[in-house]
Amino acid sequence: MDFKDYLSLWNQLIKMNISKWMEYRADFLIGIAAMFASNLTSIIFFWVLFQNIVQINGWTFWQLVFLSGLSALTVGVWHAFLVGVSSWRVEREIRKGSFDRILVQPVNSFVYLLISTVDDDGFGDLIAGLLITYLGAINSGILLTPLNIILLSLFVFGSILIFFSLTILVSSLCFWVVRSGAIGEIVWSLMRFIDLPLDVYSPAITFILTFILPLGFINFYPAQFFLGKGIAQLAYFTPIVGVISFIVAYNFWKFGLKNYGSTGS
Repeated sequence: MDFKDYLSLWNQLIKMNISKWMEYRADFLIGIAAMFASNLTSIIFFWVLFQNIVQINGWTFWQLVFLSGLSALTVGVWHAFLVGVSSWRVEREIRKGSFDRILVQPVNSFVYLLISTVDDDGFGDLIAGLLITYLGAINSGILLTPLNIILLSLFVFGSILIFFSLTILVSSLCFWVVRSGAIGEIVWSLMRFIDLPLDVYSPAITFILTFILPLGFINFYPAQFFLGKGIAQLAYFTPIVGVISFIVAYNFWKFGLKNYGSTGS
């Protein structure tokens, strides 16, 4: 299949998803509202915390909101549009035996899984991420000039690729162990570290979350750039790290696929 064929297939799958959402409108709206509300919990936590303090290691309330917004925006895009190759989706397809049917179709299995799922709940994350990032930016004195918007979009693009790549690595493990849920939980636990600025942690943790698992590029270094903190120039590496991470992750996926043996379901 060429790009035009994939685009046509994606268009058909999107129409099917929209039809399903319209059939269950209440569930559609409740899911979005629930995910939107869940993203506000971290902001409420910061608000309560800042009733007794002025700043955390030089970070004000609205600066932390901006930091949190970048993370929420990244996860929101992934949840809405890229969750098709999540570990739980791949695990389910393998256990059901339907993944074997995908493999015999004239379509790239990775691309098919990716375009076949648009999670409506993810729109709640995405809307919340956009709102939190915007409020954090304007209340932190960040000017939303055309140049800053372009740079922010570029950094967010890199952040999405980084997080997406980590989820691909976990999903690829399903080709060997089928169940990789526990490893996926570890990734989500590590994401909690970037709820706070990396400079509140020890140098060892900062090093790991920069050069081993580059989660710091998801929100910390881009936030530093716009807020004029630390070594702001590191933010420029975000899209580069994202592209490299995706190349590594996708090749690991292909390696796992070559070693995949059917479950016989």
